[in-house]
Amino acid sequence: MNTNLDIQNILVLKKMYELRHVGLVADALGKTSSAISKNLSKLKTQLNDPLFIQTKQGFEPTSFVEANIQHFESIISSIGLIKPEGFAPETYQGSIKIYANNHFWQQLGDKLYLKLLKEAPNAKASFLHWDTNARNRIIDGEDAVAAHYFDETLPQSIAQTEFGRGSVVFFVRNDHPATDVHSLTDYPVVLHKTAGWNDNKYPLIERLSNIGFQFTPKAEVTHPQNVNDIVLQTDHFGVTTNGSVPEGCRSIHLPQALNIEISYVMSCRRSQQQDPLNQWLFRVLKETIADNRR
Repeated sequence: MNTNLDIQNILVLKKMYELRHVGLVADALGKTSSAISKNLSKLKTQLNDPLFIQTKQGFEPTSFVEANIQHFESIISSIGLIKPEGFAPETYQGSIKIYANNHFWQQLGDKLYLKLLKEAPNAKASFLHWDTNARNRIIDGEDAVAAHYFDETLPQSIAQTEFGRGSVVFFVRNDHPATDVHSLTDYPVVLHKTAGWNDNKYPLIERLSNIGFQFTPKAEVTHPQNVNDIVLQTDHFGVTTNGSVPEGCRSIHLPQALNIEISYVMSCRRSQQQDPLNQWLFRVLKETIADNRR
């Protein structure tokens, strides 16, 4: 066996072990599928092993890879120890991939982009929709972060770090007859269906029911602007967080003793949590939400 191994090829092997798909590995590493195949082909020859077997479920690692993956990861970790840890956003020319729900992008997308543009003018930003597929891609090792509400169903391999909090408020059009939470129970609520938060049930409505407020969901809408438009033209009310009440509407707060807070978190693979790029993104997200919740 040839032991003169290229560290880049080992990185490809590790990513292939995580993602099991040549196209996904190519996207994650910023290469073409052809280049990934060449990396793996060279390793196959050097290690005298097919490395991965194609199945209906994707590429499955051979017993050789399974037996030695920890050693390959150890090699990469050792190299990482001698790499400079500094990160300079102003000279960074790579990609920034962030997943979030529609409500986040509508409220903060432009503010976040302008902040990224100011600090990292040469980077390429991708703002993508947070849903089950995105969730699974990050779990499987995609080099990206997500901004969303705390999700207790995510596995321990995903680190969720809080970068802000929001208090739940209701909102109605300015001339709506309701004046407090109790009077809202006489009116229907239009709910924003948010991927990764209330796909199958509405935890917020359940929590409110548990403290004595019974609301009747009238409509489920996937785009936040549609919720705002409906509230402005009907006696319906919506649910949002402080700082996100749309123009032409006013907020109705829960009693102070019943205040409900929601945690905004940045999630990524736990192994990537201390990556300088991700640490910088966390700071930018934290500052963005703080600047727009005052």
